Amino acid sequence: MTKSRIDEIDVLKGISIIAVLMIHTTGSAVSTLDKSSTSYLIFAFINRFSQFAVPAFVFASAMLLMYNYGNGCDWKLFYKKRLKNVLLPYIAWTMIYGAYLYIIHHVPLKSILTIKNILFGGMFYHLYFIVIIVQLYVLFPVLLYIYKLINKNIYTILISIVIFQIADIFLFKYVISRYYRNSGDLFITYISFIVAGMYVGENIHESGKYHHKKLLNSFFAVILFGYLFVDISLKAFANKQIDSNLYNIYYYTFTLVASLFFFALSAKILNYHNLSWLLVSTGKFSFGIYLSHPLFLDVLNHFLNTGNQYLYDIYIIMTFIIIYVVSYVFAMLIKKYKFSAVVVGK
Repeated sequence: MTKSRIDEIDVLKGISIIAVLMIHTTGSAVSTLDKSSTSYLIFAFINRFSQFAVPAFVFASAMLLMYNYGNGCDWKLFYKKRLKNVLLPYIAWTMIYGAYLYIIHHVPLKSILTIKNILFGGMFYHLYFIVIIVQLYVLFPVLLYIYKLINKNIYTILISIVIFQIADIFLFKYVISRYYRNSGDLFITYISFIVAGMYVGENIHESGKYHHKKLLNSFFAVILFGYLFVDISLKAFANKQIDSNLYNIYYYTFTLVASLFFFALSAKILNYHNLSWLLVSTGKFSFGIYLSHPLFLDVLNHFLNTGNQYLYDIYIIMTFIIIYVVSYVFAMLIKKYKFSAVVVGK
């Protein structure tokens, strides 16, 4: 049996899905604008600083799983409920995006109906996240067992987070990459966020108080490592040589600290009625927004793209606003129907 809903997690999910929209709406600007222009620097900063989005979703998912099922449950019922909530929407949207690619972009069926596209989230660029969540659900009992072995105190958790993430990086680099090249599809890539999420989920009320006291320190850590990550990303975009190990350190530190910071900040945000209402409602509809927004974004770019470079900045900003509003309204309206579980989950 699940416990009562936690508004702070919905706020975090709301912030995270907005960051996802920022990544996807600024992506074309980052790839096409002159790298010496001010517009490029602004959009590239937004794009890279928003990279905490998917890790924060994984962090929130692990937190919720630990909060609701950390003491064990009927695992058969757990699998039936959880997998149904993600697999049905995955199947539905894989079919929707497959039909869209065939009808609108004239992609051949033999290129659409591949094992990677059908089973591993390759039909459209964002569906990989569902594959990660399925892995998290399937392996959660094993992860829970391992978590209980390492959870002696906060220090063993921190040490485990560092060791597990380093082990993941080397395991992928020297073993897994020989057989599978996309690390972003694998749950182990996000192991630090999973362990951190499980710890916060188990101690959610105490953790909230602790991080509230350390909010200012967390903010400065986010700014510091955010700057370092954005800086090294821009160097990579400019085809400058970078240290991949340093890149990984900045990426994982920034995204993990940002996930913790925005969760701690959510308690503060709840004190502001209008802002909290917007973010909580966005968080509640975040799965539907995530699944649907690339379709609306692709349609918008296909039909309304501007060739005027002076209007391009305004176009990117308006694209973000339109996609946010349209995907939010879509998810909200779909939720009103009985078949909504098939399209956007519960």
